[in-house]
Amino acid sequence: MKRNIMKKNAFTLAEVLVTLAVIGVVAAMTIPIVFANVKQSEYRTAGKKAFSIINNAVQAVSLNDGMTPEEYANATDANKQNYFEKLQSKLIVLKTDTDAQGNTVIFTGDGFAYHLVSPNEIYVDVDGDNGPTKIDTPIAQWKQAEYDDQDDLYDTAGWEDVVLGDMFYIGFGDDGKSVILPYIQNASAIAFPNNQQTP
Repeated sequence: MKRNIMKKNAFTLAEVLVTLAVIGVVAAMTIPIVFANVKQSEYRTAGKKAFSIINNAVQAVSLNDGMTPEEYANATDANKQNYFEKLQSKLIVLKTDTDAQGNTVIFTGDGFAYHLVSPNEIYVDVDGDNGPTKIDTPIAQWKQAEYDDQDDLYDTAGWEDVVLGDMFYIGFGDDGKSVILPYIQNASAIAFPNNQQTP
């Protein structure tokens, strides 16, 4: 009696291994890019949030006192200290500290660390005291972004090519303009080329 044997089609072990190898290579090439893009998006979002928080606080203090951040920058040390205390009262402050340059650092409930360089010049670390920037790291060693001159955080067309770190510059001009940039050296001179900003 003759049996009818059906032939079953299946992948060979070699085909399965080649397929897995190709998937592994593609994953190895794309996953780091995806993670980098996610991190850039997180930095951009956090930068915008930090800017909104500190800008609202600065505007509230300025409105109450009738003085701009630029005027406070040129005021006496006692007035500057008074300004910083009023600014802190507008924020959810977890703790304060001092960075390597002697600037007051305000750590907020949002996880941000605001380095108060002067009333019109603030640096924010959106990772707080975590990540590549620490409060004891000199400003010269903060991670710098690749930056196209005159682009700020809200000029989205120019920001597509900017490689962000977790540190941002927030500046306030004498005309009431406020701006946020990725951290770069001489940020204030780039943000406000016609102003005499505190270096």
